[in-house]
Amino acid sequence: MVLPGGIDPHTHLQLPFMGTRSADDFLRGTQAALAGGTTTIIDFAIPQKGGSLLDAFDTWRRWADPKVCCDYSLHVAVTWWSEQVKEEMAILAQEKGVNSFKMFMAYKDLFMLRDPELYAAFEQCKETGAIAQVHAENGDIIAEGAKKMLALGVTGPEGHALCRPEAVEAEATLRAITLASAVNCPLYVVHVMSKSAAKVIADARRAGKVVYGEPIAASLGTDGTHYWSKEWHHAAHHVMSPPLRPDPSTPGFLMNLLANDDLTTTATDHCTFNTCQKALGKDDFTKIPNGVNGVEDRMSIVWEKGVTISAKTHHQAVNFNIFEGMVCHGVPLVTISRGKVVYEEGALSVTPGHGKFIPRRPFAEYVYKRIQQRDQTCTPTPVERAPYKGEVITLTSREAPEDSTVETGTQAAS
Repeated sequence: MVLPGGIDPHTHLQLPFMGTRSADDFLRGTQAALAGGTTTIIDFAIPQKGGSLLDAFDTWRRWADPKVCCDYSLHVAVTWWSEQVKEEMAILAQEKGVNSFKMFMAYKDLFMLRDPELYAAFEQCKETGAIAQVHAENGDIIAEGAKKMLALGVTGPEGHALCRPEAVEAEATLRAITLASAVNCPLYVVHVMSKSAAKVIADARRAGKVVYGEPIAASLGTDGTHYWSKEWHHAAHHVMSPPLRPDPSTPGFLMNLLANDDLTTTATDHCTFNTCQKALGKDDFTKIPNGVNGVEDRMSIVWEKGVTISAKTHHQAVNFNIFEGMVCHGVPLVTISRGKVVYEEGALSVTPGHGKFIPRRPFAEYVYKRIQQRDQTCTPTPVERAPYKGEVITLTSREAPEDSTVETGTQAAS
């Protein structure tokens, strides 16, 4: 079979996170992508809270351009809110080829936005013709749940799953859809991990909402029972957020929704850490760097056509593969990128910098055609009626609201 090169719309290469940096840089990560039949990735430029979005974009371009072996583009994260952020979003959309911005509803005190900030960011996304993305988890509940688990002596990777149950993901997903719908902004929910969140997205799509759901290779190919492994390193290598779900029927459920178009894309959230990095949280699960592999494995898992997958043979820099031993029914034999054979018979033949940055235009027709239709048909209009000409009471005091209530009631009854 000859297939178009894959697009992985969610990776984190070379990401500084939780005191360390993800193991795959833009060289190793894009090499792994090509070995897996993916010829384009979309990574995330993530500024620190209070940092410039433009500076973050330039930093990621500087890291990526000399190294990438496949084509790439960038989302930009909104980790705080101000007039500066609003203005920089417009510049990125109009001048830098960025048409998607990611907001975090989790990672309290680090990246998390509150509802009013989410609403404002969604408004600016719509104004600039961008797609709003969300990491949908309730950060407040997670923070309290983590404290509870640690107080109970649950310090291992299972604590990560226990403090982030499905309801935490489903609640945030519904809240994000509600906020985006109020603005009529297109919404893209990244890394859909649970049946509950997937159902929320499916229901919203069937109700006409412009929302897209992204399951990932991990949620389609494995489950969260691994968090209870007796081997700490095995359990820790599955730690990601939202977590994999212990219900073993989850991957099949998500795949069915993907086939039905209730979910839309497949990605990886590829963000790898070696065992020695995961060990930062050996005594406290909240310190385990979050992230798993997938950029090389996604196409085989989704298409179910491949080999035996193993950490001994993959091209990712991490020393653990969450799909270890899985048998698929097909694997990319040859990958062509920009007219050149870059991978064949297990060998890469590509130089750093072969890939190019792909700018993306705002107001993408596939998405914004529906938004414009909704604006035309769903915008509220006032009721035409004769003006009211009757009596209007006079409020006598604004200093004591309870007195005004009493006064209003007295006048109304007289």
